[in-house]
Amino acid sequence: MKDGICLIIDDENSQCGLTDRLKTAVGLCYVAQLNGIGFHFIHRAGFDIRDYLAPNRIRWGAEPDEVLDSPLEKQEIRYIAPYEDLPQFRKGKLYICREYIGNNLIEKWNVPDWQRVWRELFWDMFTPTKRVRAGLEACRMPEHYTAVVLRFINSLGFTENAAYNAPFPGPLQEKLIGAALEKVAACERESEDPVVVYSDSVRFLKAAAAQGYMTTDTDGVGNVMNRDAGDYVILRTFVNLLQLAEAEKICSILHLEGFPDNSLYNTQYPRYAAIIGGRPFFRL
Repeated sequence: MKDGICLIIDDENSQCGLTDRLKTAVGLCYVAQLNGIGFHFIHRAGFDIRDYLAPNRIRWGAEPDEVLDSPLEKQEIRYIAPYEDLPQFRKGKLYICREYIGNNLIEKWNVPDWQRVWRELFWDMFTPTKRVRAGLEACRMPEHYTAVVLRFINSLGFTENAAYNAPFPGPLQEKLIGAALEKVAACERESEDPVVVYSDSVRFLKAAAAQGYMTTDTDGVGNVMNRDAGDYVILRTFVNLLQLAEAEKICSILHLEGFPDNSLYNTQYPRYAAIIGGRPFFRL
């Protein structure tokens, strides 16, 4: 292995969802470029990311034994705010990162036109694999569409191992679904294009489909943080990310009339899909 920064995310240190892992990888690649050194990314946290996003112009792919067996001098670094552990990097040395949090250094360092910089670096690093491209082609979307995204986590029933959004009482869950559908309808009225609904709740997706909305595949609902998510859920997570990036605009619903502000989760997944695709993004 050549020298440079090596980000390792495996089952021993995996945390955060897919978006935060991508933010970390792009951020460290940016740091490596600033220092004129290489970047390597090993993702084995439940899956090998190369099954879904392959190296593109930047050849970041690596194997664990290349790091462990490398004769190069090694130093552990941490990608955690305030990032004081990021050293002055030099050539001829491997900097290994296993501790991370999904912050975007390109944004935090106030890089001019940071969204364009992040997007261009993302596409320099990644290209969808044949499986993901096939998944995109198999989902027949309207030529133009508005994506509407809602993340409930556990508010409609315990579905995720998270301490956020404990399940609401049964009658309140029905009211929450109704309020969310009203917000989707408001998005539809303000859109010139048909609406496609994305959500982490199978229950809500079925309710939206019953109202005539096009939705994502309920069989693919899940979270890559869960080690037992399964291949199809992981595949759909990547497919949906890139599918969102092709929408005319993305609306993430966060506030519902008559409900606390934390009734829906402030997910970064649709925001970064918009950045990846260079699309307008709105929090509603």
